[in-house]
Amino acid sequence: MVFKCISLSKGCFAINKRNIVVALDVGTTSVKVAMAEIGFNRDINILGVTQAASVGLRKGNIVDIESTARSIENCLNDLERLTGIEVSSALVGFSGGSVYAINNHAVVAVGNPNYEITQEDKERVLQSACNVALPPDKTIVQAIERQYIVDGYDGVKDPVGMVGSRLEVEVALIVAATAAIQNMQRSTQRINLHIDKVVYNPLLVAESVLLPTEREMGVVVVDIGGGTTEISCFEAGSLLFTSVLPVGGEYITKDLAIVLRTSVEEAARIKEKNGVASPDMASSDVVIDVKNIQGRDSKQVSQQVVADIISARVAEIIEMIYTELKNFACLQRIPGGIVLCGGEAELTGIARVMEDYFDIPVRLGIPENLRGIPLDFNRPQNATILGGLIYAANHLNISSVNKRGFSGLFDKIVYWWRDLFR
Repeated sequence: MVFKCISLSKGCFAINKRNIVVALDVGTTSVKVAMAEIGFNRDINILGVTQAASVGLRKGNIVDIESTARSIENCLNDLERLTGIEVSSALVGFSGGSVYAINNHAVVAVGNPNYEITQEDKERVLQSACNVALPPDKTIVQAIERQYIVDGYDGVKDPVGMVGSRLEVEVALIVAATAAIQNMQRSTQRINLHIDKVVYNPLLVAESVLLPTEREMGVVVVDIGGGTTEISCFEAGSLLFTSVLPVGGEYITKDLAIVLRTSVEEAARIKEKNGVASPDMASSDVVIDVKNIQGRDSKQVSQQVVADIISARVAEIIEMIYTELKNFACLQRIPGGIVLCGGEAELTGIARVMEDYFDIPVRLGIPENLRGIPLDFNRPQNATILGGLIYAANHLNISSVNKRGFSGLFDKIVYWWRDLFR
């Protein structure tokens, strides 16, 4: 079942596969997938975005491979119908309660006789930094290069071509349960979807909502999804700390359903339409119709009652976030404040409640780093999937098909011919 379907393309047309990127976000409550065409100047032209209900996940972890595979397939089928382009591979955002980060440091001697640092030296020091002792059930999902140090000079982003005898690197290693990664891979294999790359979700969110100044000075991204809350601290342009809490919007929704004695679906509707994060934002004059679990009879409750239920759970989540940031020791080093993303970021007043609690600036993470997004889709809950398109575009090897002239036309013909006999 499709909840939202947006197309920015004008009809279906054939586009060279080498310049198409697809981003997939498999969340606890919804699956989202987006497709874009990347121009020669890295311009991103969104072709379509679809969303479908997610079945088979709990607190960000896959508990039913078949159901998860069907959810992904339903979303992909909608995108293919929307764009007229078959999807065979995608960049996949990943998160879950098992994720944590390890900061590590490694040093190697430059192997070149003339002391020029080569790509091989860079790969050696990265490999050395990834050699950490992990439990057998854990695996490194991603190595994030924070900075390189050449002969004691730090802050180097890419050392290749520089001269030095000693090369160091500082990395943040994203670690997750091996089974969680394998279950994601098996879910996509069931529908013949190839995973181009697995990327930690907060890195995708950062692509779509953070300003370069915020990343450099220090900022925290809090992504409150359906089943998990991701907390990530960025400083000096890269990820510094991260953790995932096993609570999210479902925590609030289920509590509403229990107290109001209604279905989870009805509780979600009430929260979205009439929910507020604090009782002082509610009005006792606003009356809400609440259907019973069977959906036949209904009763009326005031918005004040709903707000009391919601605010109790919001306060608990905020306290857990505060504890994590205190453990990171980064509360005093984030002049950029907190950027709030995810579906629960759209709960009325939650940013203000969080700002009052932390006494630091809190803003909603609107994915404004991607141009041409319709206003009804440019929302905090879509920060991950839109950031996935930006990340994929930045790491795509742009082919020559966008070059003007005979060589571009020739490359098109060669690629079409090769693709015909695959």
